[in-house]
Amino acid sequence: MNILSICATSSSGSIALCRDNHIVFSSFLDIQVTHSERLMPQIDFGLKQSKLSLEDLDLIAVANGPGSFTGIRIGLATAKGLCMGKEIPLYPENTLKLLAYNAFGTDLPILPFIDAKMAEVYAALYSPDFQTLIEPQNADPAEFLAKIDKPVFMLGDGVAKYRQIIAHSGITMKSALPHQNIPLATTLLSLAMQLPSIPPYDFDSIADLQPYYLRKSQAELVKEAKEKKQEKINE
Repeated sequence: MNILSICATSSSGSIALCRDNHIVFSSFLDIQVTHSERLMPQIDFGLKQSKLSLEDLDLIAVANGPGSFTGIRIGLATAKGLCMGKEIPLYPENTLKLLAYNAFGTDLPILPFIDAKMAEVYAALYSPDFQTLIEPQNADPAEFLAKIDKPVFMLGDGVAKYRQIIAHSGITMKSALPHQNIPLATTLLSLAMQLPSIPPYDFDSIADLQPYYLRKSQAELVKEAKEKKQEKINE
């Protein structure tokens, strides 16, 4: 099985490839330029290094959010374009569950905690075997932590940013190593390699797949505020 995985949901981006069920390429950079400038060149380079072509791929996996709105759009649009152009099946996974798998093997519930900006986080709670205990959500950090009543394994860039809030919450937590705080294409590739079978190619489901934002963009919020203000003026 040959698989390409793409993760572009944060300021860092990565891709990974497996050929004949072996991971043969991984590329990660904390980017200083946009995903749109480097994602396709990164994919082209990875395919050449792996001695693969797009026609050789059996599956493309992509992280479809939550995270950076721009990164999600670019990563998902790239994956969808490649899949529809070459009739390759697509496997999407949400970033919170992808991040949780970086803690594979822990016996604690896993709490991915991603900085969502605007003093909020994207968070969820999973059991050690990755069953959902608290659904993914966009939340105030303290309010989400108030729902936790047991020791947890926490990971994600929100752990460092909201360290004081976490300390004041009183929860018992084990923190991750630095690399575990990053949603990675290699983790996504491992998940795709564990699928019992390759999903069938379905043009309509790929075309209809939407980013998993969990909240409205700042632009949408500003637009709604302006519309409500105008409605009041017109009343």
